[in-house]
Amino acid sequence: MKKNLFRNVFMAVIAMTIFANVFTGCKSKDNNPPVTADKTKLNALIDSCTTIAAGATTANYSQANIDAFNATLTSAKTAAASTTITQAAVDNLVISLRAAKNAFLATAFAAIPAGSLTFALKFDEGSGTSLTTTGAKAWTATLMGGPIAGHTGLPTFVTGHKGTGYAMHFGLGSHLEISNNTAADLTKSQLSIAVWVKTDTIYGNNYIISYNTYHTWKFQLQDANNPFFTFASTAGILDADDHTGGSVPNATWNHLVVTLDLTAGLETFYINGVNVWQWKKGTTNSDTDKTKIFLSGTLVPPTTATPLEIGLDFPIGTPLPTAFSNISYFKGSLDDLEFYNIALSDGQVTGLYNSEK
Repeated sequence: MKKNLFRNVFMAVIAMTIFANVFTGCKSKDNNPPVTADKTKLNALIDSCTTIAAGATTANYSQANIDAFNATLTSAKTAAASTTITQAAVDNLVISLRAAKNAFLATAFAAIPAGSLTFALKFDEGSGTSLTTTGAKAWTATLMGGPIAGHTGLPTFVTGHKGTGYAMHFGLGSHLEISNNTAADLTKSQLSIAVWVKTDTIYGNNYIISYNTYHTWKFQLQDANNPFFTFASTAGILDADDHTGGSVPNATWNHLVVTLDLTAGLETFYINGVNVWQWKKGTTNSDTDKTKIFLSGTLVPPTTATPLEIGLDFPIGTPLPTAFSNISYFKGSLDDLEFYNIALSDGQVTGLYNSEK
């Protein structure tokens, strides 16, 4: 964030320099004949920058940096259009605009590497009793009824978060189950889970996705709709939420991301593209210092083949008795669920949010 701010200020300074070049490079009297300057390099650079600006979107750059670059480009065009600008001013403009171009390109969000998406569910099939994941793994996600007797309805397709396409609605324990997963793909030292959520209600066990629950990892919304991630590593079991980072508004679509990097000792929560809280490895569990003891080691895989559950906390075999009413499941809709085998950066998360919103 500080780096982008610096570059933003830098481009603003360049814009002011370009304006200065216009005035200092022009004659002071209106009756002076036009000065002939070679603008070939300047015009070619302006054309190049215009193409870059036209293709810049918030999926790749922050809006502030797009605005700053466009302001700089407008200044350069104004200067280039002057009939009294000197050759020295033109040469200085080329230097200044080239610097602005390079500074802007350096603010681009890092692309998410090809192959880092382990699996994704877009839910755009719109019908069916099983879905096939996209990404590196083509796993089968089977639509399942709830675990409570009498609640056997399957998840249903609903309108997607953009108002088009499809999402999936879960309730009464209905869920998706991926049984043909491979533990090695879900227990690397880095991971990221991204998903659009629209909750029907706020409660403490709104399970989004779970792999062997707290024995390996699980992602849910906790009390007050705070994102909450639990994992078991060889160092210990860690529960963590986004603390005071913010809660997710009920009954509206929001984009959530959690990233885990056990090598670097970091766990980060994002809401709608914004880094709202980051835990780092420390010698104590401290909210003030944002530290957790067990942010290290390697994830503990299940000891036996275990289904990956979406919308439910743990696998089920047969419907449970009606009296068992405290089963934890998701109440609401999910869209664009993605699991990565890397810890996405701030820029990558922002770019992902902007590209999907």
